[in-house]
Amino acid sequence: MKISLEWLKEYVEYNDSVDRLQEILTNIGFPVEQTQQVGDDWMLDVEITSNRPDCLGHIGLAREVAAATGANFHLPEVSLAEQGPGVQARTSVVNEAPQYCRRYTARLIDNIKVGPSPDWMRRRLETIGLRSISNVVDITNYVLMEAAQPLHSFDYAHLQEGKIIVRTAKPGEKIETIDHTQFELSEDMLVIADAQKAVALAGVMGGLASEVSDNTKTVLLESAHFDPLSIRKTSRTFSQASESSFRFERNVDIEMVEWASRRAAALLVELAGGEVAPGVIDVWPDQKESAAPNEVRMRLSRLRSLVGIEFKQDYVLGLFEKLQLSPRADGDDIIICSIPSWRGDLIREVDLIEEVIRIFGYDQVPTESKIHITVTTTDAYQRTLGKVNSTLIGCGFFEAINVSFIEDKYWQPFVEDGFEPVRVRDITRRSNNALRPSLLPSLLETTKRNQDAGNDRCDLYEVAAVYLPGTDEIQSPEPTKLALATMGDFRELRGVMEAVIDRLSPQVKLSCRPAPIHWARRAEGVELLINEQVIGQAGRASEEITKIFDLNQPLSLAQLDFSYLVELEGEPRQLQPIIRFPGITRDLSLLLDDPVSWAQIEQTILSLGIQDLRELNFVGIYRGQGIPARKKSLTLSMIFRHTQDTLRHEQADEYQEKIVRALQEKFQAELRG
Repeated sequence: MKISLEWLKEYVEYNDSVDRLQEILTNIGFPVEQTQQVGDDWMLDVEITSNRPDCLGHIGLAREVAAATGANFHLPEVSLAEQGPGVQARTSVVNEAPQYCRRYTARLIDNIKVGPSPDWMRRRLETIGLRSISNVVDITNYVLMEAAQPLHSFDYAHLQEGKIIVRTAKPGEKIETIDHTQFELSEDMLVIADAQKAVALAGVMGGLASEVSDNTKTVLLESAHFDPLSIRKTSRTFSQASESSFRFERNVDIEMVEWASRRAAALLVELAGGEVAPGVIDVWPDQKESAAPNEVRMRLSRLRSLVGIEFKQDYVLGLFEKLQLSPRADGDDIIICSIPSWRGDLIREVDLIEEVIRIFGYDQVPTESKIHITVTTTDAYQRTLGKVNSTLIGCGFFEAINVSFIEDKYWQPFVEDGFEPVRVRDITRRSNNALRPSLLPSLLETTKRNQDAGNDRCDLYEVAAVYLPGTDEIQSPEPTKLALATMGDFRELRGVMEAVIDRLSPQVKLSCRPAPIHWARRAEGVELLINEQVIGQAGRASEEITKIFDLNQPLSLAQLDFSYLVELEGEPRQLQPIIRFPGITRDLSLLLDDPVSWAQIEQTILSLGIQDLRELNFVGIYRGQGIPARKKSLTLSMIFRHTQDTLRHEQADEYQEKIVRALQEKFQAELRG
């Protein structure tokens, strides 16, 4: 944004040097990239952030200089001597696209004499890099760079039926702009039209047919507020960036629309000999909503806490008064500000805090020669996460970090029927607007991408939150999960999970209990338990899952509640000496009735109290050829070991026979093979 020092002084009483002005603007958040003397004037190229469209004009920057220096700020006085037939009788404005045009004003100025601009206006425009064209065009540019409000002048004689229609383009509609370029418009583009055709690309560029020329006698002056996204899309589509579109894209001040129109009309009377028709057409559908000022509260205690400076209430009130925020105190701690229309960036308490320190001066914040650092230990969550990460990486797994959004076809197989996920309302996300209720589909998507890239073996894990639906009384829960996906078999996956548990708490053992898991193959899903508490699920992915994700082979999957792992991390460790003597492993395949569960088998064996039984593991279940109907074959593995001497096979045989008898008596189990 280029400004003229001479021009700026019209609104603020500033009498210091250009170097001092450069310092002031930089200190309050508007760095000056360049200064250049142009004749008797100075040009300053000021960097304006996208959230401060009010400062894309001299008036906005003058307000900032006044607030920083305490100088007086004033707007130009605007008075109109209106005469002739009223504007309402000669033209009309119909807004057919209020979603794209929140406000549109129109004035008529008669008996215009198009000619050169006066030296003072031409000099100011040329100082900031704008070429003088004619008094009518220069006036709209002048007010644009003055108030950051774009304007447009139509030759009223070339508007069919003298009317204005704000609408979207018709299918196949075309327009030729003032630079003699013809564009074919799409139906979502906003145009300004007369009774027959489009006469301007709204907020971007005027049409050639209604351009002001040397023969123009009557001007219809447009001042409006257009939707930033609509203007940006049109401008980018046609690569037609302009000073007007640049400001509309950043959301102009809707309250300034009519003032800018009056200001331009007054200049047309002064510099072009025009006569303003009485009245103004002001189409403003949501005027009542816009008129209500937004109030933001700020706590002085919060200001002092964040900034570290003991600001007095009177000082802060005076500072906000300089910024024209109409502050008032509510007790000793609260200050309430009425936010003016041009400060759309002030919406939260922290925004007001930033205003205080910005005007106070960042360079005024005291610093200390010593930095005080308080050393604290990591919390249980971070300690657990570190141990889980190092263990899984040591087991050959890679950490995945996926986005939380997922398509419906991917999450649906991992939940029960009737489940409805948490969704975002943003209409731009139409295909993947669901927040994932499970980490497993994201891992499978990542596995598919690695498969397509030629990574044949890619074992993955992720620690992240999942999103579950809440109720009117309860906010949607977001529990943290640990998910694993491996191309290895279930034994490998179980070994990895046991390694994680052992790293957190060696005395705790992970157990598996067969359970119907809807995303796992039949009879190949298990619940994961610690001390009889279910902490997750695991299993071999079903054929349906493999097909949905287009995988070459099924994966072994697991998902655990991370909160249970955090609880394990804090448990005291109980150390025992390593048994020096070898053990004896025995595997049993039992023919059982289908309803008999692994949990029942495990509980029966452990209840026998065999001290030399060191490990009891579930191996698998088989149903198929050779197994009678309503029966299953369950395979388990046992390790016997004595602490004092080498265990003999005869002793292991006795233990095995005792176990088999107990299972035969209780479940009518038959020993296979």
